[in-house]
Amino acid sequence: MSPKKRHRTPPRPTVVFDFGGVLSAGHDPVPDVHALLGGDADALGTALWAERHAYDIGEISREEYWGRVARSVAVEELSAEEVTDLQDADNRYFLRLDTRSRELIHDLARNGVRMALLSNASTAFGEAVRKADWFEAFSFAVVSGEERAVKPDREIYEILLQVLSHETGGVSIPSAVIFFDDRQENVDAARALGIDAHLWPRNGETPVDGQQRHGVDIAREVLTARGVPLD
Repeated sequence: MSPKKRHRTPPRPTVVFDFGGVLSAGHDPVPDVHALLGGDADALGTALWAERHAYDIGEISREEYWGRVARSVAVEELSAEEVTDLQDADNRYFLRLDTRSRELIHDLARNGVRMALLSNASTAFGEAVRKADWFEAFSFAVVSGEERAVKPDREIYEILLQVLSHETGGVSIPSAVIFFDDRQENVDAARALGIDAHLWPRNGETPVDGQQRHGVDIAREVLTARGVPLD
């Protein structure tokens, strides 16, 4: 085989984003949920987050999750309509995109860059996110509640790579995946598989020293260095 035929074209990068704290504008749905349920806001917030892991990994249903949250403020029973209203409030909050993150998505989509979402979230969120206007720029989403696996578990990254291999003709090249997440443990787990992962400072949080860069600035720097078009 000639040297020319042995030459391989570098794989086209895929940019993968976490959602909460990376693409989202905020990450505290408690006020909106409290407006619907009332009661002690602190108790509500504690229950909402304490039960979230089980919800995000698909161990409990939407009805079970919101029932547990409601009982924390002495609401013993929810109608189907009330469950829907609570889930809609939760979805509306989390689906609000950070303005600068939206601009980055637009620039990547305009340049034909493949994008995917990798999120620890419920199946209900997975259904809602695929209906968002901006999601048409994404090839697919891997959502923990649907897969019964959560970051930083190795399994969910392997699922991401498997799905991506189908998108790219059956070839899985972790180093061609550029991943951004706001939790260091998730970044470390991705790197352990050879994924080009980077920490994104959580949107909406002000650092003590006031010097924290926006994740978009970090992402643009990384993507430019990897030859991903953004102009």
